[in-house]
Amino acid sequence: MQKAQESERSIHRAQVSWEQSGEDLEMAKSFIKTNPDTSCLLSNQAAINAFSSILLALGHFQLPAYSSTEMLNLCSSVAPEVEITRAYCDVLDSALSRDLLGHTRPKNIQFTPAFAKTSYEASSKIHKIVKAYWQENKERFFAP
Repeated sequence: MQKAQESERSIHRAQVSWEQSGEDLEMAKSFIKTNPDTSCLLSNQAAINAFSSILLALGHFQLPAYSSTEMLNLCSSVAPEVEITRAYCDVLDSALSRDLLGHTRPKNIQFTPAFAKTSYEASSKIHKIVKAYWQENKERFFAP
């Protein structure tokens, strides 16, 4: 992860990432019953975008975009209050397996509506916690 400096541009990118997180979460909900695999992917992406919004606002760029746990690891170093989301990230990343080099690949699992609902709920809780971060820091960055 590289870091520049906080700027109007980095804050704008953060706001776009935050808004995308909300859109991903809404779409994940809409696909739970009809396309549970897509719903799980969108739930994970919503969490990644939520964490990215914090990092982007602080001037970080070239972020990994494959694992909510990886994003949490980076994010909690600058915003320790999001560490409480770790169990939810574990749920989201439970559909991934890693090779010896740390690369992720989907496990051979069946994406059921029940698993999609669980993923959505985990992502919703992450979203709520990151939203609290934005509400706490809205004067410095933006209001969620």
